[in-house]
Order: sequence, then C-alpha cells, then structure tokens
Amino acid sequence: MGSLHQTPLPVLLVGLHRDGFTGQLTLSSESVMRRFDWRGGVPVGVSSRLPAEALAEILVRGGALDAAQKGRVAAIAEERGASELQAIASLGTVAPKALLLALSDQLRCALLGSLGWRSGSFSFEPREAMGAAPPLPFDFMAVLFEGTAASWRSHEVLTTLGQRATRYPTLAPGANTRWLPPEGPVRALLTRLDGRSAPFSLLQQHPEPECSAALWLLDGLGALSYSEQPAAAEPAPESAPARPRIEIVVRGGPAAGAASASDKQERKAAGAGAAAEEELRREIHDLHVRMRGLPLWEVLGVARDAGAKDVRRAYLNAAKRLHPDRIAQLGLLDLKEVANEVFAEIARAHEVLSDPEQRARYEATLGEAPAADVDRIAEAEASYVRGDHLMRAGNFRGAVEFLERAVALWPEEAEYQAALGWALHRKAPSESERALEHFERAFAIGTQQAVWWLRGSLVARSLGNEKRAAELGARARSLDSNVKA
Repeated sequence: MGSLHQTPLPVLLVGLHRDGFTGQLTLSSESVMRRFDWRGGVPVGVSSRLPAEALAEILVRGGALDAAQKGRVAAIAEERGASELQAIASLGTVAPKALLLALSDQLRCALLGSLGWRSGSFSFEPREAMGAAPPLPFDFMAVLFEGTAASWRSHEVLTTLGQRATRYPTLAPGANTRWLPPEGPVRALLTRLDGRSAPFSLLQQHPEPECSAALWLLDGLGALSYSEQPAAAEPAPESAPARPRIEIVVRGGPAAGAASASDKQERKAAGAGAAAEEELRREIHDLHVRMRGLPLWEVLGVARDAGAKDVRRAYLNAAKRLHPDRIAQLGLLDLKEVANEVFAEIARAHEVLSDPEQRARYEATLGEAPAADVDRIAEAEASYVRGDHLMRAGNFRGAVEFLERAVALWPEEAEYQAALGWALHRKAPSESERALEHFERAFAIGTQQAVWWLRGSLVARSLGNEKRAAELGARARSLDSNVKA
C-alpha cells in the first residue's frame, strides 16, 4: 500500500511501464476505486464502478447497444453472477471489433480520469504473465503524456525531481520519444537536453504543460543522464588572429600605494560578500522550514489583496536572489536541493496568485482546515522520513534540516521532536541543550518508544544533569529492559 501524495501517479505508472510490471494495480481516491490489469508493462483492462466508465454505457454511446439491451446486460449479470463483459458477450449482438474498441475506450478513459489524482492510495499485486499482452489501439505512453500534461504543472514536476532539478540532463542515445508530439514546443525542449541547462531553467524557457510532462516522463523512464556540472559550450568558430596584448606595469611608490588600497578594498568586498552569502543561506533555510505552512502571499512576501503586478514583481525579485541557478553561480552547491524546493514553492505561489481562477479556488480552500491538516501531516511525515534516512546514514547535520521542518509543520508529533533532539546532539558541533529541550517536549507529548527515553538520558548525562539522566534511563528500561541507543 502506498500514498499518491508521496508517489505521484505519473511517477508510479511510468515506473511500472519501465519495469515491465505484470499483475493488478488498484487505485483509490475518496469514493472512487479502479483496478487495472497490467501485462508486460502496459495496462490491458480495468474494472471500475463509475457509471460513465461501464462497458455497456460506452457501447451505448457508440451505438453498439441500445437502452433495452443495456438493461438486459444488467439483468444477466445479476442473475448469473457474471461480469459485465461476460453478460455482453452472451447477448451475441455486439461485434468483436466493437467490443475491443469499447474495452480500449474504457481503459483510456479510466487512465485519464485517474491521472489528476493527487491524494489517495495505491496497491499492486504482481502475477505471472498469462501469454503476451493483447495489442492496444493506442500508445500507453502517449495517453500517459496527455493526462500528465493536462493535470500537472511545472512547479509540481520540479518538486518531484528533487536534486535532479538543478543538475544537467542529457537525452540518452536511442531513447524512445515516438510517443511525444512530432512538432511544437516539446520538440524544441528535446533539442535543449544537451547537458547545458538544468530543468529549472528549461521549464522557465519552455513553460508549456506539455514540456513539463515530457521532461517528467523521460526522467521516469530513465531516458535522461544527469551531470553535476554543465557541459562545456561548443568552441566558437575560428576568427582572425587576436592582436598581441600589451600590459604596462608601472613600478614605484605611488603605484604600490594604490595597489595596497586596492587590496584593502578587495578584502573588504570579499568580507561583505561572505556576509551576504551567509545571510542568503539563513534566508533559504528559514523559508524551507516555514513555507509549507505559509499562505501563498506570505511565501512571496506580498499583501493578501496584492494585484497581479505586485505578485509578478515579488516573484521576479525572489528569482534574482533565490533561483537555483543563482545559488549555483554563488558556489553554494550544498544548498541546491533546498533551493530547488524553496523556489518550486515560490513558483507555485506566483502561478496560483497570478491566475484569477486558480487564486479564487485557492482562497476558497483556506477555510477547509481538515484538508489543510492532511497536507501538512503528509509534508511533515515526508520531511521526517528523509531526516531519519540521513540519521541512519550518519549524516546528522543534514538530518537536522529536514527534522526541523517536520517539527515546524507538526510540533504535536513526539517522534519528530525526539528525532530532532537526537540529531542536534549527534551532529558536529553538538547542540545538546537544544537537543534536551526537544526531548522534553517529546516526553511531555507522550512517547512510548524506549529508545527515545534512553537517548534523552544520554543527552542529559552529557550536560551533567545526572538526576534527570537517571529518571529518563529508568523510564526507558521500564518500557523495554533490553533497550539500546
């Protein structure tokens, strides 16, 4: 069982296609459930309870069944306990070709109807193949591309790409792109996949939804190779020989004094630059921790009633300072992933607040606290999982960033508080006093995991608080006599 919030459906489907999955995939969102049969990496059939996706209804729309025959199909299915397909076949009035086309239409409609889901769950049950997959009258990847382009936006794609959004992709030789449109903006995008531009820049220059979908699906297919550094530009054509360069050096007292002043100015500028970079670093980390819980106008730093011009101006100002390409130019490579996520949220704020319809829908949802809480919990859990993985790998300093975000989003979760406490204690340099504060919050909320009590005991002992260390240690052993830190 998996969550569509954490694994977007296009990523899931393109992965099953890439891996040649055979079996059954079940998708659920709210009250809708669809079961897809897969064979050799493509869906070949679907079971859906939606009336519009019923096979008999599709045949009626196509003129292969009339209303009376549709009623007869329902009666046969109920009397004999047969499937809808078996009941239709028993009528003997529908030509095989018409039935196959209806099955294909049913599958295509179900796929397109699911691709916009951003929440819900999925599960799959692998099975052994029962012969070759029947040929489909449509290209599965083309349908996946169509539905993805219609339902997903560039900022969502960039968020899903993660670190890869600031790396430099190259289209693999021989990659299959036949499912993409033969001309238009997507083809222009393909020519740019030469290792010189990161997805962030590519999707700004090619903002069409088709380009976002193409890049996302190519990534999911493994058709892109990424580099940490941009490819070298092609050498410029040869031109006339350069003229000799003459440099005149004047030695003497006044010149030496000027050089000394210049050195002082350079050192002063370097110090100011370092301070500015540190301030930028703090700003990005602060936004990264807070922004998922902020209203979109606060993400951009504008008033709630700001007009389109003010929104655009705020976005451009943010892009000048916080765009991942700008961060890379400054040499702050350790911030690339964080800057990617921050700017993806800034781009989302600009897109929503600039479009009157999207803005109205967004503002209408602000009062829906339960839905907002679900999103906040999901985001907090995703941050916690990433932080936990980094802790297990020994990267406690990196873990702090994600665990602080989890705590900021959902401070009521004891495990988030305790995990942040342990990461603060173990990182270098250690922040054991802050660590104990978070452990105490976890204990006040109420955690029954013995390991957190034991780790809190170790932190208290490192601070010389032997009494509290003994209390926490005793509590840990009462929960689990064999507990280990």
